[in-house]
Amino acid sequence: MKDKTNFNQKFEPEDGKVLHGAGQSSEQFKKYWNAVEEYKPVIYMTYIRINEIREKFQNKVNEAKKLSPDLMLQIGLNLKAKEIGEQYKQITEGKYDKEIIYLIKILKSYKNPVFLRVGYEFNNPNHNYNPKEFILAWKHMADLFRKNKVKNVAFVWDACTAFNKDIKEIMKYYPGDDYVDWFGNNLFGSKHFVDNKDKVTEDFAKESVKHKKPLMIGESSPARVGVDKGKESWDEWFKPYFKWIEDHPVCKAFCYINWDWGKDWKQPEWLNGRIEENETVRELYVK
Repeated sequence: MKDKTNFNQKFEPEDGKVLHGAGQSSEQFKKYWNAVEEYKPVIYMTYIRINEIREKFQNKVNEAKKLSPDLMLQIGLNLKAKEIGEQYKQITEGKYDKEIIYLIKILKSYKNPVFLRVGYEFNNPNHNYNPKEFILAWKHMADLFRKNKVKNVAFVWDACTAFNKDIKEIMKYYPGDDYVDWFGNNLFGSKHFVDNKDKVTEDFAKESVKHKKPLMIGESSPARVGVDKGKESWDEWFKPYFKWIEDHPVCKAFCYINWDWGKDWKQPEWLNGRIEENETVRELYVK
């Protein structure tokens, strides 16, 4: 995995460079921004559901602009409306075209590069996506972006390898090389990347090389480790995390969720991942 890898995909940095992102609230992004000193993130993470685009998305973009006018966006687009249920079939039928066109209009006017994680964590059992229907929805959306000549958006095919024991189960959802700009993987538990021993995570990285797509860590946070133990936290999660990135030149971006999972989300068992709240972790992180 240590061979040089550059595929000339949208917004792909040169070999040896990795794009740095964070989120996933404006409040915690600001704290992270200050904590990392001069090593500011260039990507801001945000989320939207397919049925909430016209109601909420412009405000989310405005938040990013207030943080910094130069930020790239990384958007997790959920293809399901929580109160309604499955939407991705309706996307293929054109029932959400107005929402998608509105999304396109806003993103084109944003002008900065945008990474769009369509149906992120598509292999999550809780999402229950049908592979064939997911691919049809993906292609329908991508074709609308092409028809409207959107140049500043990269489509990120974002999985979470922790949910599968065989790479074949994940590849069932692949829309094809013509429809994907980047691969994405969400990494939380350290067992999925420590010492490069997790087979599905490694196989996924190999697939990204095979398909000539740069890899983005779309979401990451020290789940069940946190920052509060200082050096011990660093050695258990952060050190192998950055080692994994270093060992995989195909990984061209990482996005860190700077959350205390009990305070910022209803998941206290994942502990506190706010790097500014432990000085040992913060200093090592900056270094």
